[in-house]
Amino acid sequence: MLAASKKIEYLTLNFILACYVSWGILTVAHAVIPAWLLLPLLIVVLSFYGSLQHEIIHYHPTPWQKLNEALGSPPLALYLPFIIYRDTHREHHVLENISYPDKDPESYYMQAQSWQTLPAWLQTLYQWNNTLVGRILLGPALGVSRFLLAEFKKLKAGDRYTLHAWLAYLPWLVLVLAWLVYWQFPIGLYLIACYFSISLTSIRIFAEHQAVATPEQRTIVVEANGFLSYLFLQNNLHSVHHKYPALPWYQLRKTYQQERETILQENGGYVFKTYLELFKRYAFKAKEGVVHPL
Repeated sequence: MLAASKKIEYLTLNFILACYVSWGILTVAHAVIPAWLLLPLLIVVLSFYGSLQHEIIHYHPTPWQKLNEALGSPPLALYLPFIIYRDTHREHHVLENISYPDKDPESYYMQAQSWQTLPAWLQTLYQWNNTLVGRILLGPALGVSRFLLAEFKKLKAGDRYTLHAWLAYLPWLVLVLAWLVYWQFPIGLYLIACYFSISLTSIRIFAEHQAVATPEQRTIVVEANGFLSYLFLQNNLHSVHHKYPALPWYQLRKTYQQERETILQENGGYVFKTYLELFKRYAFKAKEGVVHPL
């Protein structure tokens, strides 16, 4: 995935700066902001920051990727080292591997043998996690715990890449925690905000990919153009992003409008008009099984 241009994308750069300023204001002025307002604002800022990190992974907003990655390295949501997010997400973009749990690092499916080793209560949780409400409420706990357990196993086995990624992450984590401690931000409240920022992002991720035989038909389009689409930086037009991964977020909708018929033909009509439509269909109904069907 190469950079789309050599110019500075000032809109995205300004969004990154605005995100940091917003986060700074909320954490510094937390004592004078009511909790009922502080918490949702912080959740939105943290989720938006994740969208900006995704843009950075795809070589935006400047021609200097080291600068881009420095801008996206502070773990505002605490748990995820940027290097691991960067590299696993780029692996995820290999078209033929999308959805396969042993090849796609972002797959929510499991291999049959892994599923069969889980206790019944955990299988039940994962089945609930395949409903949209379940993904919002349980998804962060299941996803983060599964990720951290896998990382711990790699570290225990002496994996050098994993060790390097976590060592690079620690100074940034210390910086974020030091800021929170200095301004006496309640850590418990911050952890709640981190949790539900993942929940908010899970609305986008929930149906992003499906396990079907044709690789081009594994990626969704949600045509909405409201608050969530801008929170997700138009990544709801996910088929467009996968077809043109170097395209900056603000060009995705124009490209979709120009190529809508072709894109929907290529993705097999895997399209929803809005996230509300997705919610009505899958709020309490599992979208599909946990075990990868192919």
